[in-house]
Amino acid sequence: MAVAAETVRPAAEIICRLPDTERVLDLRRRVRDAMEVPPVGWECPPRIDERFMCEPLIVRKARAVALKLSAIPTGLWEGQLIAGSMTLEMPRLHAEWGFPDYVTEGEREAAAERGLSIHSVFGHIVPDYPKLLAKGLRGIQAEAEGQRAQAESPDETAFLDAVGIALQAVVDFAERVAAECETRGLPQMAEDLRQVPAGPARSFRQALQSVWLLHMVFHSTMDGNALGRLDQYAWPYLQADLGAGRLGPADALELVSCFCLKFNERAKTTDEQRPEAREPEPTDPSRRTRHYTSSQLGTRRDSLDATNHWLQNLIVGGLTPDGEDGTNPLSHLLLEAYRRNRMTNPLLSVRVHAGSPGPLLRHACEVLRDGGGMPALFNDEALAPALERLGIPLEDARDYTNDGCWEVIIPGRTDFRFQRLSLMLCVEWALNQGRSRLDGSLGGEETGDPRAFRSYEEAWQAFLTQLDAMVGRVVRHVVESVNDRSTIAPVPLLSALIDGSIASRRDMTAGGARYRTFGMLAEGAAHAIDSLAAIRRVVFGEQRASMRELCEALDADFEGHETLRRALLDAPKYGNDDEGADEVGRAVLEAFTATVERHAGAHETAVRFPCGVGTFSWYIGIGEGLGASPDGRRAREPVSSNFSPALGRDMEGLPAALLSYGGMGHERLPAGGPLDLRLARRLVEGEEGLDRMVALVRGFVETGGSMLTLTVADSEELRAAQHDPDRYRSLRVRMGGWCAYFTMLSREQQEHHIRRQEGRV
Repeated sequence: MAVAAETVRPAAEIICRLPDTERVLDLRRRVRDAMEVPPVGWECPPRIDERFMCEPLIVRKARAVALKLSAIPTGLWEGQLIAGSMTLEMPRLHAEWGFPDYVTEGEREAAAERGLSIHSVFGHIVPDYPKLLAKGLRGIQAEAEGQRAQAESPDETAFLDAVGIALQAVVDFAERVAAECETRGLPQMAEDLRQVPAGPARSFRQALQSVWLLHMVFHSTMDGNALGRLDQYAWPYLQADLGAGRLGPADALELVSCFCLKFNERAKTTDEQRPEAREPEPTDPSRRTRHYTSSQLGTRRDSLDATNHWLQNLIVGGLTPDGEDGTNPLSHLLLEAYRRNRMTNPLLSVRVHAGSPGPLLRHACEVLRDGGGMPALFNDEALAPALERLGIPLEDARDYTNDGCWEVIIPGRTDFRFQRLSLMLCVEWALNQGRSRLDGSLGGEETGDPRAFRSYEEAWQAFLTQLDAMVGRVVRHVVESVNDRSTIAPVPLLSALIDGSIASRRDMTAGGARYRTFGMLAEGAAHAIDSLAAIRRVVFGEQRASMRELCEALDADFEGHETLRRALLDAPKYGNDDEGADEVGRAVLEAFTATVERHAGAHETAVRFPCGVGTFSWYIGIGEGLGASPDGRRAREPVSSNFSPALGRDMEGLPAALLSYGGMGHERLPAGGPLDLRLARRLVEGEEGLDRMVALVRGFVETGGSMLTLTVADSEELRAAQHDPDRYRSLRVRMGGWCAYFTMLSREQQEHHIRRQEGRV
């Protein structure tokens, strides 16, 4: 529902002047303090009853959901306005852990042969929360029951049975929580829970309660899902309450603040996360992450760094399906709650476009200026057309959201997965006959001895051959295994809230969703661009070295080849509005997207393959799996984050970085690819600094980029936090697609953030 700018402006100003209530101040303190308390375990039921083991697997999965929800504690945080908790305050019990087994040994072994298990639930989905609020679970149950007469196979009947069991389990859980509320003397909360999520929401408070309870249930049953466009689907309920006088602005702010605090109840900042408690992790080049086309090595450090990342993203602002601006007072309430809470969840993004209201941009920049790297900024002018080009109708394309990190999906209608494909591995293999420079293992194609390349075109063709083979392998694997998850890890509860599944009587994992997309995310893009640009300039343009000399320097990690390394470092670099580098960049991205389109074209009825560029927060591990590269980067050094210029290589300032980034053909990148920029705090102080930030955001929209993140911090502040972490426990930094408490990061990550802030190589 669009809201006129003159309505939004006073609403934003009023909200920002409102004080926090004592309830919110107390809850905020307690949530933050509870993060430092070590958790205790709980006894999750280990397995569904044996009498159910003769039922179809998807029905058994629903039984497992029901079993866990029948056992999960119903405890409440004292003083909260929203009920239901995965993690209790006292004792510090984490009930989101664990899930009952529901498969036979034969099923388990057959799944393991395909690399799957009952835990192969991908998350990264946004359920159809507008439908939940409009119809309630009973309405969705009735919809499923209405499909029984059309069921054409036992599998379709089993799916409908599973949906019914799972939805009833949530209704029963809500009743258990309502009874707990009555026991605690909280009749309003009990009344809300007896209305929602079983029935439609009748108030703003009920809308938030319904969304939270389903979100909590999904995350407690292995579905790490996001919230999508909360300000769009919950605003009509708040608007009605405000119009009827049932709520005032202060009441609304309190409710939204309490709601946002819920997402931090399970956060941890305990001693084992601190950098001084970390044990060194050995890395083995022969063992990579699940993204077998990525160069990333190691998992322990990255897993600890990501302790508080659960894909709990919500997005505000942006165009509505009919092309109007959707900014409303709830957009500002959510921004303000994030600013005041100073926590890492829920993650927050803002959609912007040429007509975005000034108050929204200023409010977003005020929040960014406070630190933490949130909100991320998404450009409708680039992303909606890119989605249309993928084959998504315009109305749905305008309704996009992110998946919990930053990848783009259509909320409530999409089954989504993704994989990272290393452009840098393709460069490395092209210059080493398909082999790793770290251990000599064969991962790519035999494209001839690079020492014999006589032109840049030969090097470029070798790169294209490696890229084509990598993309082809991924597409074939995805198409061949597209329904495999349904045989071991179906998601009947989530499927009930994904458009298309009930109507087709198929689980989302079996193709029931209206859209099925698989993101193909180019990894290490900036370094691949810079490497190819350096070969073109230094070797074949200026002829300052032969290909033999280049390969020898790479083999030696530039030891004894400092003069050549300096020439490579001085070559044109992406991020400087340099036409030489940007021409190579456009060619690399066009080659990547064209290669994906060529391989994926025959399969678009089964699955779409949107392209993007990303590393997420794994840039250190990604670099650890790469040898020295022709851009002058030494072996095992980190790569740049997402689609950002290589560290220390963007020498012409933020406008040049925006121009290079905006010219990379984002109309072919519907999955997205963030540009992560750093701002010194001194540059954004006062009204003049805020004006400067808003102008930067407007420039980002105008230059055609798709995603922008801005982290405001000073390296002195980060250094001080290293030396006195207890004074900086709320200091947050952007981590590729989420944010983290700086003092809880590994020493490698902390040092990397300081180097990035200082722009040092």
